[in-house]
Amino acid sequence: MRHLAKAFFFFFSLLTLLCITPAFAQDSLRRSPTRFVNEHETDRSQPYKYIDSSLNETEIFHPMYRKQVIFQDLGNIGSPGRNVVFSLNRDVGFNGAFNPYDNYYLDRSTTRYYNTTRPYTELFYAQGSEELLFLKAKHAQNILPRWSAGLDFQRITSQGFFLRQKTSHYNIQLNTRVQSKNKRYELLAYALWNRGSNEENGGIASDSAYEALSGVNKSVNINLVGSENRYRNRSLFVKQYYKFGSPLSLVSGEDTLYDYKSFAQIAYTVRTDETNYIFATINDTLSPLLPNQFFTQTSNLTYDSLYNGLVENKVSLQLFGGNKTDVTRFIGAGIMHQGAVAAQPSYIRNFQNVIIDGQLEWENNKSGSLSLWSDGAYTISGFNRNNYKLNALARYRTAWFDVMAGASVQQYTPDYNLLKFYSNHFVWNNSFDATRVIGQKAVLNTRAFRNNFFITVNHHLVTNYAYLNSDLRPEQNSGTASVLSVQVNKTFQLGKFFFKHNLFYQQSNASYIPVPEIGGMARYYFQTNFFASILQIGFDAFYNSSYYGMGWSPASRMFYVQQQTRIGNYPVIDPFLSMQIKRAVIFFKYEHANQNLVNEGFYNTPHYPISLSSFRFGIRWRMYD
Repeated sequence: MRHLAKAFFFFFSLLTLLCITPAFAQDSLRRSPTRFVNEHETDRSQPYKYIDSSLNETEIFHPMYRKQVIFQDLGNIGSPGRNVVFSLNRDVGFNGAFNPYDNYYLDRSTTRYYNTTRPYTELFYAQGSEELLFLKAKHAQNILPRWSAGLDFQRITSQGFFLRQKTSHYNIQLNTRVQSKNKRYELLAYALWNRGSNEENGGIASDSAYEALSGVNKSVNINLVGSENRYRNRSLFVKQYYKFGSPLSLVSGEDTLYDYKSFAQIAYTVRTDETNYIFATINDTLSPLLPNQFFTQTSNLTYDSLYNGLVENKVSLQLFGGNKTDVTRFIGAGIMHQGAVAAQPSYIRNFQNVIIDGQLEWENNKSGSLSLWSDGAYTISGFNRNNYKLNALARYRTAWFDVMAGASVQQYTPDYNLLKFYSNHFVWNNSFDATRVIGQKAVLNTRAFRNNFFITVNHHLVTNYAYLNSDLRPEQNSGTASVLSVQVNKTFQLGKFFFKHNLFYQQSNASYIPVPEIGGMARYYFQTNFFASILQIGFDAFYNSSYYGMGWSPASRMFYVQQQTRIGNYPVIDPFLSMQIKRAVIFFKYEHANQNLVNEGFYNTPHYPISLSSFRFGIRWRMYD
């Protein structure tokens, strides 16, 4: 109660401060907005984008709920997880292992390069019971007019509601963007570090004993008492562009502005990435989770290490054109050398890949127009030889809606740790065939309404799919699995009431690709102006139907197929209140408020219950000075 009282005092003091803060920062932002680009947009010489200042979904800070909607994890923020909306769209090249912490990483795809005339800072802080701390900090500023730098920091930790469930993550990224005076040369670069750990309890010992309890103290015995997983990841990235084109002189009143019109560029990319996983245990011998002892001489003691490293060098040529308002064209072609290292107890292996890729894009934003996006990659030599991926998507645009249709085909070598794995508890050496995937896609989205909607249909045919079976060992099914998924996203509005839906329907004919048939998220809320602020009050609801969710194997850090325990068919409802005051958004929420309405089990993964009812609060504050 003392900590809760301090938290309320902090937030009400902050609220008072925000209410009396003058509005000059907002006016300054309108005169000189902070903008950003990412690598994809720089490749296509696209303009900067503006920061989204909406308060919508600020209270959904859990990365798994925010990114995946329906998923599996071990019942605590920061624990290993996987998306249960089926998708296979892998990069061509070496892939060492499934990453169960991927949704918590800062990585290449999340990097933003800013351009701002004033230093920009964004803070996000959330706190709650069981020692929950979620902190994100972002800072960006231009050191010189053509040189910007940024910092991203993320800290996630939670004790969890059950024994030995603690998680801890640190994520840091430094990035910079440099442009020459004549704008012919440009550089993007970053350095990042991801580090974390989670205690492994092996799940609860008795589901029935747990389900017989009620309240917020559903304490039960667990299966593992001395196990832990840890990871460290670091990456360096440098991408340099040399542009071809002609200088421009733009007259604005009495001033002349100088710019550069590019029609082509050569890009050279260097990237390194290395990840080290550690599984440690003492006095845990539970079978089948920890069945054997191969390398450790000391009884009931394990310290397994798995290392994957990559070094990539890539040269690419990029051609683009068209006016900025209606038509853009892009052609890209590149060649990359990839060096990979895989190290496990008792051996180290080195691999090489040579990969070629290309992109062809023609985008027309006029009504009654046709657009095309296509890309492909092929490994011409090395460990992943003959791996390939081809994607094509066409769009027909009308004044009211867009209709899109696409197809894809890919062939990839299964993850390396499904082929070879040496540890104290599991050893295997497999020779699997390449997995082949054929996909079809159709999309319909509206454009002319206040609250537009989209419908996406994906169908995959998967041959030679590799996975962990119920014995927690790799298996490959030579048959062809068919997986259909439909996503519908629509918001309805009635005055100041909003009803947002993000819903999924899935169907799989293969037991080794388990998916819930129905799932999604509904966000119902009331929004109004409240003095000088915007107020939202409502609830978020998450649901998926019953299915045989995959089990979790701590020693191999992978999910495995099981057919004994069904999970799902249980909603999680989170009432919330959010308020935006100038540059700050404050929220309060009560997670899993419906826990005691149904006195049954509720699991995201077999034997790993969902977090119990708990109060959370937080703030997002953006500053421009």
